[in-house]
Amino acid sequence: MTTTRAILLAAGRGSRLVDDGPLPKPLIPVGGEPLLSRILRTLGSEGVKEAAVVTGYKGHLIEEAVRSWKHLGHMDVHFVRNEDWRKSNGVSVLKAKDFVNDHTFLSMSDHLFSPGLVRALQNRPLSGDSSLLGVDRKIDRVFDLDDATKVLCNGVGILNIGKQIPAYDAIDTGLFKISPSLIDSLYQVYSEKGDCSLSNGVEDLSQRGLMEYCDVGDAFWVDVDTPEAHRYAEIMLRLLGDRLEGRTIIPMYAAPHQFVPESATAMN
Repeated sequence: MTTTRAILLAAGRGSRLVDDGPLPKPLIPVGGEPLLSRILRTLGSEGVKEAAVVTGYKGHLIEEAVRSWKHLGHMDVHFVRNEDWRKSNGVSVLKAKDFVNDHTFLSMSDHLFSPGLVRALQNRPLSGDSSLLGVDRKIDRVFDLDDATKVLCNGVGILNIGKQIPAYDAIDTGLFKISPSLIDSLYQVYSEKGDCSLSNGVEDLSQRGLMEYCDVGDAFWVDVDTPEAHRYAEIMLRLLGDRLEGRTIIPMYAAPHQFVPESATAMN
């Protein structure tokens, strides 16, 4: 069954990329188009018809901008305000709990990815209670590995997740397909601690055998969380094209100290 709903988390401040600048992070242009616009457009190209954007920091600017994007006319976009945006990202997910049906995409608003990554999750069947995380098993190609969220897999499910876990064999791409069971897990943590991260929910589902993963293969993605990552994303857009699905004459994924030269050209 095609997943037609998506939640996008756009509530945080994003101070590593924009330090109280005029625009919130989801509206920062990459290749001349705001990050959030690119993500919504990519999801729409793969069957998503309805999206809920969770806003917080400078949320009014995000809402005004999205309403003005005529190219999203085919998508029904809702807004959910998170006044507790200073808390962990799991709180933003809980704010949009009523939007979660049997399976709903969940995306960070700063992870840029190709339609191929969405297709990988779209084509993966799931049981009613399980959730799914798109992971990248090609660890050596991940930009800014030190800051990436690591994942330890066991063949079908996820054993551990976090930025500092000692053992891992994949990287979190920032795109999930979630079920109501994740909402239940997050709510349990929140009721106990007054805060919750998305990783808390993933850990709980993992222990219950309800957190699966999907290897996204060669699909491109990047977490646009720093000025260096922003520059890298713009370079890859020039090389791979607007859909980030072209081919290049150089390794697609370069380490932070191995930037593609500004003069690099795309190869079809």
